[in-house]
Amino acid sequence: MDISSKRHTNRIEDFFLRGGLNKEQIDVMHERALHLVENVGVYIPHKGILKLLANYNGVKIDKENVRFKSDLVLKALKEAKYPLPDYAKNNWIISSGANQTKIYDLNSSEIRETNLKDLIEMTKLCDSLNTVGAAPVVPLDVQYYLQEILMHKISYEYSRFKANDIFEITLKPTYESAYYVYEMAKAAKKWFAIGIYMISPKTFDRKELDIVYRFLDKGVPMWAGTMPIAGISAPITIQGAILQSIFETFACLTMLNLINSKSYNYIQFIDNFIAHPFDMKYINFVYGSPEDIRGSLYKISIHKYYKIPIVAKSLLTTSKEPDAHAAFEVGVHTLIAALAGIRVFRCGGLLNSGELYSAEQLVICYEIVEYIKNILKKEEFSEERLMINEISEIGPGQSFIGQRSTFENFRNEYWEPELFIHSNLGQWKEMGSKSIQKYANEIAKKRISEHTYQIEKNIKKELDKIYEFAKNDEELIKSYQL
Repeated sequence: MDISSKRHTNRIEDFFLRGGLNKEQIDVMHERALHLVENVGVYIPHKGILKLLANYNGVKIDKENVRFKSDLVLKALKEAKYPLPDYAKNNWIISSGANQTKIYDLNSSEIRETNLKDLIEMTKLCDSLNTVGAAPVVPLDVQYYLQEILMHKISYEYSRFKANDIFEITLKPTYESAYYVYEMAKAAKKWFAIGIYMISPKTFDRKELDIVYRFLDKGVPMWAGTMPIAGISAPITIQGAILQSIFETFACLTMLNLINSKSYNYIQFIDNFIAHPFDMKYINFVYGSPEDIRGSLYKISIHKYYKIPIVAKSLLTTSKEPDAHAAFEVGVHTLIAALAGIRVFRCGGLLNSGELYSAEQLVICYEIVEYIKNILKKEEFSEERLMINEISEIGPGQSFIGQRSTFENFRNEYWEPELFIHSNLGQWKEMGSKSIQKYANEIAKKRISEHTYQIEKNIKKELDKIYEFAKNDEELIKSYQL
């Protein structure tokens, strides 16, 4: 029988993770959350919004405490929209940065405050790695009332993806600053949304409510978010903290769905339905901890239940340096999340639970994601890949290294890392015996120096014009002093 004539072609089954909350358990959490929204309610300290809500059946207002009937919540969940960008549908995505104010200097390795030069350089690095999300750092050497505006301006000018889709979740400090960003986004044809985080437990910041209220006539998307901290602003158990997050998110989304009728609303899916872990001994967030990873797995189950896009906050670590501690926490968390089906990973470049930014850490995070991507890459099972002819033709003691099939396929079969290079000891010494951190530093500098993307010149002129006007806007300055 001619063995080579038998054809077998199909794809090898994906690796995956099993376990976590099941449907029946999430059903219970869902019902308990609806009960809390309808019978306990949340505080909405804003007269204008309360007046709008009073027009709806199913809304009960007692001073500033507002309760929503379950059918209003279910309607809000059903009508929520999540317009993911095309590039996110079949790719692995890294979100890098969340407005950090301290950075490891690329030359001295000293920790210092961030500035405008850092913002430009880190944005270029982020773009060279195709990362998304908020601006990486805050330009603290610029007047405080211009910082938020400038972070969006630089993101638009030097990046294709930064601050330009649903992964961008930066809150705008005042209505005036939000309006400038809104005008720049229109000029640059970029994404714009207004978001609001609840203040756990069960209330809102009055100023943030006012920004939402004053944008209701603009027809912009709005998102609901909440960040309960286990044992501090939410129950100590992971399940209890997540239930509170679901309850608060339901209430926030329902409020937006009733008042923001000129556009769609959605749940900010990056921080929601998660118990933010907190260490009582050190009074600090403990991202990357076993509890944080378990919380991520619960979040994944819940997001699948509600058919909401999922992002794993897996690139965040408690480590203070881009070291073995950071790599272990990021690697384990990201691998587990990837095995659970996640393909979007957040907080690349962040250290010390988000207090510190590092270009080297971002390069390392990128390499970790690439590594995991190659573990889980899709592979065909076929006669061609079994290579029975090659096995038959090569004699005892001979080598496959000279085979045409080896030459044509070795680059496809083996990932060639940029950072985790496969050199032997002698080669490593010849290349300078560099540490991973040193390699990452060199890669970051090279990517920044070779970055070429810039926004079109006519759009940049419009952004410059808007920014120049903002510099001397007394109303903008005053909005930060109130």
